[in-house]
Amino acid sequence: MRFHEFGNPSGVPLLFFMGTPQKGESGAEFSELASELGIRLICPTRPWYDDNQCVPSFDHCSAQVISYLDSNGLEALDVMGGSGGGPFALHLASNHPGKVRACYLLASMGTPETFVSTVSSPQTLQLLSLFGDNDYDTAMQQLESWGLPADLSHGAWADFQVLLGRWDGADYGSTPEVFIHHGEDDENAPVESIQALAALLPKVEIRLSPDASHVALATDEEFTEMRKIFREVAAR
Repeated sequence: MRFHEFGNPSGVPLLFFMGTPQKGESGAEFSELASELGIRLICPTRPWYDDNQCVPSFDHCSAQVISYLDSNGLEALDVMGGSGGGPFALHLASNHPGKVRACYLLASMGTPETFVSTVSSPQTLQLLSLFGDNDYDTAMQQLESWGLPADLSHGAWADFQVLLGRWDGADYGSTPEVFIHHGEDDENAPVESIQALAALLPKVEIRLSPDASHVALATDEEFTEMRKIFREVAAR
C-alpha cells in the first residue's frame, strides 16, 4: 500500500481516503491548501489499485494504514474520506478509535442498501449495472474503452466489491465523532444514504450544503468544504 504526503510535514496529521477511482497522488491538488493551514495530509492508495492479486476488503486496507501510522510514530490523527473513500475512513475510525480523533465524510457514500435504491446519477447507475451484470473481464474492457487506465479500472471494480458488500465489520458503537459534509442535491451519493448511515453512529453531526451537488463539492475552486475541514483539524 502506497502513501503520499502533502502540505506541511510538521503540521497536524490528517489521513485522507480519496474517492473512486483515485490513487493517493491525487491529493496533490490540496497540497498548497494543506501547507497554508498547517496540515500534514496523508493520502493512501488502496492496495488493490496497484496489486491485482490483492483481495479487496475494509480490514485489509485499515490494517495497512495502522501499520504505516505505527511505523511513522503517529499515535493519533483525524481521518477523512471523500465519495467512495468515505466508508474506508469510517471503517478505520470505527475499528481503531484509539488512533482516530475524529472522522470527516465529504460527499461520502452511505449505507449500500439505501445508496443502491436512491442513487440517480446516470454515470453511477451505469457503473452499478456494469459491475452487476457483467463478468470481470467484460467490465474491465468496457471501462478501458471509456478511457480509464487499467489500474484505475481494476481499482474501481475492487472498490465497488467492498462498498456494495457487507459492512458488518465496523464497530459503530466505538466510533469517535463523525462530521458529515454533504450536498443536499447529491445525485452520486444521495443524502438519504448518508442519513441512513448517520443513524447508526453514536456521535455524528451532519453539515448539509444547500443545493450543492456531488460534482460541485468536488470541483469547487475555492475548496470551500476542504478548507473548513482543514481549519477545524488544525485547531483541534
